[in-house]
Amino acid sequence: MSRPLLGTSSSEIGIDRDDREPIQSQIARQLRSLVLSGRLKPQTKLPSTRALSEELNVARATVVEAYEQLVSEGYLETRSGSGTRVAAELPETLLTSSPKERAREPSRATGRREPARPFRSGLVDWENFPHDDWGRLLGRFWRNPPVTLLEHNDPFGWLPLREAIARHLYEWRGIDCAAEQVIVTAGGLDAFDLIGRSILKPGDEVWFEEPGYPTARRIFSLGGVTAIPVPVDAEGMVVTRGCDRAPGARAAFVTPARQYPTGVTMPLARRLELLDWAADADAIVIEDDYDSEYRYVGKPLPALMSLDKRARVIYTGTFSKVFSPIVRLGYIVVPLALVKRFREERLSHGAPPSLMAQPALAEFMGSGAFAIHIRRMRRIYAARRRALIEALKQAEGKLFTVDASPAGLMLLLRLPAGVSDEAMVEKLAAKGIEAQSLSSHYAGRKREQGLLLSFAGFSEDDLQQAAAKLIGVLT
Repeated sequence: MSRPLLGTSSSEIGIDRDDREPIQSQIARQLRSLVLSGRLKPQTKLPSTRALSEELNVARATVVEAYEQLVSEGYLETRSGSGTRVAAELPETLLTSSPKERAREPSRATGRREPARPFRSGLVDWENFPHDDWGRLLGRFWRNPPVTLLEHNDPFGWLPLREAIARHLYEWRGIDCAAEQVIVTAGGLDAFDLIGRSILKPGDEVWFEEPGYPTARRIFSLGGVTAIPVPVDAEGMVVTRGCDRAPGARAAFVTPARQYPTGVTMPLARRLELLDWAADADAIVIEDDYDSEYRYVGKPLPALMSLDKRARVIYTGTFSKVFSPIVRLGYIVVPLALVKRFREERLSHGAPPSLMAQPALAEFMGSGAFAIHIRRMRRIYAARRRALIEALKQAEGKLFTVDASPAGLMLLLRLPAGVSDEAMVEKLAAKGIEAQSLSSHYAGRKREQGLLLSFAGFSEDDLQQAAAKLIGVLT
C-alpha cells in the first residue's frame, strides 16, 4: 500500500494567513511547485482532503478546491477508490530534478517531459489550454456557488450549460434544438449506456460500422443488443448492406462527420438514404459527432440530426476532444418525443455527472471563449497535420498510403497486402512509438491492415522525428 509522500505536510506546505493570496491558491501553488521540481513524482499518492485540511488547520473545502484546480490543470488525477495522485502524464511543463539543474540548463530541450509516446490516441494539446481562465472560473463557482446550484436536482444537468450547448450546436452544427432536449453526460460511455437503456432492449439488432468504434460496440452489447457489423465504403456505412444483413434492426450507430477510424465523410445522398431507412423501419440513428469542429479542408456538412425532419436521430458529442478529456463531460440531444423516456431512465438508473465543472463550462461557452479556443486549436492542429503529412511523403506509395482525412485529429496509413499491422504496432512500440492498428477496429474476420496516427498532443518537431523513426521501422 503506497503511503502519501506528504506525511509531514506542515513541513512541505506553508500557509500565510496574512497573505492576500487565497489559501487554496497558496496550497495549489506549492503543490504545483513540488510536482515541477520533481519532489512529487508521477503517481505519488497525496493525503486525503480531510487529512490535509486537518494538518493545515484549514477548511476541507479549501483543500478540495486546491486539488480540483490542479486536476483541471493536469497535475493531479483522481481515481475511484484510490484517492488523489500526481498525474501519470504531466502537462508539457519544464520538469527538472532540482532547482540547481534548472538554473544550470535553462534551455535544454531534454528537460521537457512529453505527455506520451508519439501518436498516442486520445490526447489533445495541453500547452495551449486556457489554464488560467478555466482555473479562475472553477475557483469562483467553488468558492461562491449560486443557490440554484446547491439546490440543483435536474437529472439532465445544469440548465445554463444545456442552453449553451444548444446554442453551440445551432451555430456550429446546424442543429435547432431546445435546452430541454439536451442531456449532460459524463462522456461517451455514459451517453452510450443511457441511450441503450432508454431505447433498446436485449435481443435488439443494431447496425455498427465495420470497421468502427470498438468501445461503442462493447457498451451497447453489454446491454444485451446484437451488434451487426455493416461495411463502410468511401461514403461511410453502406445502408443497402445493412438492410441485407439485418432488415429489422432497431438502430444504427454511425459517425457521419468523420467515420471512425477511416476518416471518410458521409455525403448528403447517403445521409438521406440512412434517414429514409430509419423512418421506414421505425428505427433510430445514433449519431456520434466526436470531433467535427476540427475540419481543415472545405466546408463541413451539417450534422445528420439537422437534416432529420422525422425525429429519428439521437445525437451525441463530447468535450474531450474540443476542450479537455479531464473535464469528463459530454451531451446527448434527443427528439422531443423521447425526452420523457430519457428523463425517467436517468432518474431511475443513472446518476448525472458531477456539477463541479458544469457552471464554469457554461460561462466559458457563453462568454465566447470556447469558440475562440476551438478556432485557435484548429489552426494549431492544422499545422501539425500538415507537418506530419509532409514528413510521411518520402515513403508514401512505397511503404504505405496516407489517408489524410480533411477533419479530425489523426491520419490513417494503409499498409500493403501481406503486412501485419499488429506486428508493426509491436515493432514501433519497441522504438518508443505508440500507434493503433486498423485491424483492431473490426468485428469480423475480414480485416484491412493499417496504422492510426494521432497528432493532436505533439509538436511539429516531435511529429516529424516520430515519422522518420516510423519510416525506419517499416523499411
